[in-house]
Amino acid sequence: MKKLVNINKGTLAVIITMTVIAFVGFSIAWVYYGNINSSEDPRVVEAKVLYKSYNPLIEEGKYDDALLLLDSIDVIYQSYDDYKKSYEVGVVYNNKAAIYLTMALAMHDGSDKDSIIVLAEQNVLHSIKIYENWLQEYGNMSESEIRTYTTPIYQSGDYNFDTKLLDNYINKRINDIMLAQRETPRRLSVSYTNEGIVLRSRNEIEEALNKYKKALELWDKNLTAKNNINLILGRPLEEQSTLERLFPDKK
Repeated sequence: MKKLVNINKGTLAVIITMTVIAFVGFSIAWVYYGNINSSEDPRVVEAKVLYKSYNPLIEEGKYDDALLLLDSIDVIYQSYDDYKKSYEVGVVYNNKAAIYLTMALAMHDGSDKDSIIVLAEQNVLHSIKIYENWLQEYGNMSESEIRTYTTPIYQSGDYNFDTKLLDNYINKRINDIMLAQRETPRRLSVSYTNEGIVLRSRNEIEEALNKYKKALELWDKNLTAKNNINLILGRPLEEQSTLERLFPDKK
């Protein structure tokens, strides 16, 4: 293997920021920013409304406020058994990890920075666990199997749903889960990328490379993972092509 080189902190900052901003926009715009309408599950509609404030907070560098917002969103999901361990919670925890990484990067070396890195790792590992468990349980379900799983939740009478809208709720949730079956491997790829960044910050180079490679196995167009590998190995950084920017992967 080529000789490993030190990563310039400024360049690594760009890579982490790409992970935070690009994927936060990717995951939330696609998963959460649909129309808040009568088809949305009323139990968690507040979480989806709250997410609309998230990107602006990140763009303004209000990381503490963004973390509090994510905590509030998590509380909503944790209130319902069918959401507690769902992919939505994985999104929450990986976004928290990305924020902590960005915060740590702006700090001087020391115990405070180390503590923030620990928080980043705790959150990213939790996101990986949630994503992997969710994919194992739901990743290969057919539409009919998802319907069989979903329908009793809405028909149970436990949540006082508007009976006129039950079919809307059920169909929306089925569509969300089917979309998540396609998207969650990419989300998991980003979580592994963030874990690689944590390990690289501790100079655990080989372990970081393994995480980046795992990320690329899940999503071979993960440019952040590719460029972190390139940085470690002293290779030129890759840029997204014009065609890839204009015509991103179908979701």
